[in-house]
Amino acid sequence: MLEIGVEATAAHVRRLNDRLIDEVVELGGVIATPRDPARRGPLIAVPSTDAEQLVGRLGEDGIVTSSRAGNLRVSTHCYNTDEDIDRLLVALGKHQDLLRLHDA
Repeated sequence: MLEIGVEATAAHVRRLNDRLIDEVVELGGVIATPRDPARRGPLIAVPSTDAEQLVGRLGEDGIVTSSRAGNLRVSTHCYNTDEDIDRLLVALGKHQDLLRLHDA
């Protein structure tokens, strides 16, 4: 962290999370985390119809997440890349049946 810098890390995480939020919404999903970066931390919460099952399916796809209060919890950091977000989005599309959707 000293080498990368806290500010650079925060900007990187914010950019990845902005992209994740926008693309989950494009998939039809809902975001529980505030969209305004000034009102949110580094974690993204995506409501699910069965968060534990979604975490399990993503784990089978090689993607590490967790669940909190019925939400999929995604935590990006300095080591995550756009390719990681791509993989997550493809997997969320594959498991879209477990996302809470806008119209649901």
